[in-house]
Parts: sequence; structure tokens; C-alpha cells
Amino acid sequence: MENPSLSFCLDQSPGNKLKKSIALTLESKMDSNDKLTVIDRFEIFEQLNLHQRYIDNDASLESVQKYVSLYWPDAKFTVHDLRHTTFEGPNGLKQLYDYAHSVFPLHKWSHALGPFVIEGTGSEASVEWRWIVSWRAEKEGVVSTGTYTDRFQKREGQWKCVERVSNIDPNWPYALFQSFVDNEKVTFRSS
Repeated sequence: MENPSLSFCLDQSPGNKLKKSIALTLESKMDSNDKLTVIDRFEIFEQLNLHQRYIDNDASLESVQKYVSLYWPDAKFTVHDLRHTTFEGPNGLKQLYDYAHSVFPLHKWSHALGPFVIEGTGSEASVEWRWIVSWRAEKEGVVSTGTYTDRFQKREGQWKCVERVSNIDPNWPYALFQSFVDNEKVTFRSS
């Protein structure tokens, strides 16, 4: 049987209301063991892309709110770099964003999405993806790299991250980052 989600997406001709209605009905009856659709995978990919775009925004409250909107309210984000810290819920994610923007010179860096794998069934997905931070001012080249391991859930028709773990690569430049972390008590600002 043709995937109803894909069928709905591909056939949007004005006079085809019946086919759209059938496709939507079939989609709503898919059980939790069904593989992710192309649309599901794209929506998750778009979340990854928005994460990298939003982390490059400024330190304003509006930017923090955009970033936090990518996560479910019960989300957890664990960072393994110079710190081993878990940030939980909207307030924790706001603290993570504020920390990154006030302790590190993010205005000089650019975040990019590297290779990724999205797997899952029903309303659950696991994602492993590479992140790359590059200089966009003052210097050239890569600042740092690592891997995110995520768990996404689809709730009320929307995919968002419910758990993210960030692991740095073994060649991560500790010396570069240590000076920023050492000054966090002076530089940290809340939006």
C-alpha cells in the first residue's frame, strides 16, 4: 500500500478532496509500529537545521524563546565538554542558551549541521547528527566538532526534541574553551 502521508503530499490538485480525505483518515489510523514517513524525516531534519540557525541568533529573549520552542517542555539537554551538565525544561534550556551566548563568543562563530541519521517508528525517532562550529570573524577554520544524539517525539502532529546529548570529539580544543569557562562568573548574563 502506498504511504498515505506521501500520497497526500504529492497529490494536492484542487479537485481531489476525496483522495485527500482518505489519505488523512488512513494517516490517523497508522499504528505506532509504522516506519517514519519522508515527511516525518523532513520535519525532524528541519528541527535540526533550525537548532543550528537559532543558536547563531543574538542573546535576546526573543531568540531564546525561538530556541526553546524546538523542545518539548519536559526535554533534557546533556552537555559533555568541559562540563558534564544536564539542562531540563524551558528554564534549563534558557539557561543553556544564555550561558552559551554570554560565556562564549558566539557572535564570532557559526554552527552547521553535518551528516545525520534519522530512524524510528510511529511517534518516536532517534537522531544522530554531527555539529560543526566554524569561525566567521577574526580567524578561519573550525572551532570545534561533535555529535548530538537525540530522541524526538511527535505530539499533536508536531515533532520536537525531548532529549539531546552533546558529545565533543576527542580533538576538541580544551585550551580555547577553558579561558571562557574560567571567566563565566564575570561574563554570564541572563536574557
